Amino acid sequence: MVHGATLSGVAAAARFAKLGHHVVLVTDGAPLGGRWAASEGPGGHLVDALPQLISLPATWRDVFKKSGGHLVAELNRAGMELVEAPPVEHRFPDGTTLALPSERGAQFHAISHAFGAPTAERWRDLLDDLDDVWAARREFGINDPGLPQDKAGRRQLWLGRTLRDVANRLEHPQLSQLISDLGPVHGTHSVSAPALLATSLVLDRTFGRWQLVDAEGRGQRASQLVDLLVARATQRGVTFADASDERVAVECEPYAAGSWLRPAPPPALRPAISHDLRPDHGITSVRQIVDHTQKGPVTTWLRPVSDGVLASTHDHRHGTPDLSWGLAPDSARSWLRRTPIIGEVPAASACSPAGNEPWAELASAALAVYEMHERLTGEDCRPTNRAFRGSKLSQRP
Repeated sequence: MVHGATLSGVAAAARFAKLGHHVVLVTDGAPLGGRWAASEGPGGHLVDALPQLISLPATWRDVFKKSGGHLVAELNRAGMELVEAPPVEHRFPDGTTLALPSERGAQFHAISHAFGAPTAERWRDLLDDLDDVWAARREFGINDPGLPQDKAGRRQLWLGRTLRDVANRLEHPQLSQLISDLGPVHGTHSVSAPALLATSLVLDRTFGRWQLVDAEGRGQRASQLVDLLVARATQRGVTFADASDERVAVECEPYAAGSWLRPAPPPALRPAISHDLRPDHGITSVRQIVDHTQKGPVTTWLRPVSDGVLASTHDHRHGTPDLSWGLAPDSARSWLRRTPIIGEVPAASACSPAGNEPWAELASAALAVYEMHERLTGEDCRPTNRAFRGSKLSQRP
């Protein structure tokens, strides 16, 4: 039995079913997909809190493959495909704007054009160094369910550095603010937020940013990936129940493990989320705009719909503590105290060591399933090829 209607819960249930287990997913009455599930918004359009540009699509491909399907085939049947997204538009308080592509060379050109070649070189060199931090982060908490407790592992993850240290290295007001604002995006306003949060920039540069489009190339809501995963779990024979007295195999409801000696990190800050329908200005792709204000970033995704443009906004200036959004990465210590996946009952959620991003929830679910399947059957179903460069994970769709 899997407990939790979260993205981790649905992914774990689908994987278990493919491995031959009879699976009941206990939802507690929550919508399938949890915080990433779609709901009705302005004009009767479906809206969701899921970021509308998709990072690390290989995690989605993997969960479909390991549940007996193929992501491309599922998208084709639904009349959709994944394509590269346009550059993200960053807007700064002084009126400066930067359209930042994901590809390495295009990034260098865009930053060089906006702020000069020396600044572009510092950005490139910083992200090159962060490549190694991402490799360590992938090893600690994504490929492996543990987190480093030794000094060498902490050095690899830059746990002796803060996000502000990384931002200051650029010696540039706008780009430094872009990096500092990654803290609120991940749920913290702490000045001690760990430097490894900047590895999200490496994900974009290495794997790209992607959007769902229909047959006409018009951008679609990203939560349709969640819908397809729910359908895949149903096809695999997963049953859904509001409650159950059966023994839990994997716990996918977010929780924070702590004690009076080692208190758990506080919940992450949930952004204020709003949706509004705007006049059509010829937008066909999903566009992402980040307004970097003095109080924090405001991210808006613009998506074309039949009667205009649907704007979905995450306002990170005044977040609300919400455990469903994971644990706040307030410091290196708080990161090391994230809820472990391996315990008496394997646990996978936004509170897991991988983090609270959608791809991270999928990765956590995979690790929890590997562990529980081995406990139940003695069979190790973990993948054997984990090489960082040249692996399937690094291939673009």
